[in-house]
Amino acid sequence: MHPIHAQLLGLTPLKLKARYDTQATSEDGENAPIHLQLPAQLTADISLALNCTDLVVVSGDSIALNGSILTLPSDTLNTQQKQHLWQVISHAIST
Repeated sequence: MHPIHAQLLGLTPLKLKARYDTQATSEDGENAPIHLQLPAQLTADISLALNCTDLVVVSGDSIALNGSILTLPSDTLNTQQKQHLWQVISHAIST
């Protein structure tokens, strides 16, 4: 049952443990992240800029950097997304 429907009916929705869940996608986004393969030079440039040797790139809705985990919408970025990526990296370096 969708959480909104459960809330309207005053019910507590039950969730299956991940190993018993047969749905391919979770509504809460709790699935394991999908790792992205970026071009080797781009990965090297990002790692060098962040001074990070264990950079992990995963798929997500937006561009974000949490520690050594970089979230990108896809493995190919358009010009705007590349600019946003380097803004995120610049902000991470300056803090």
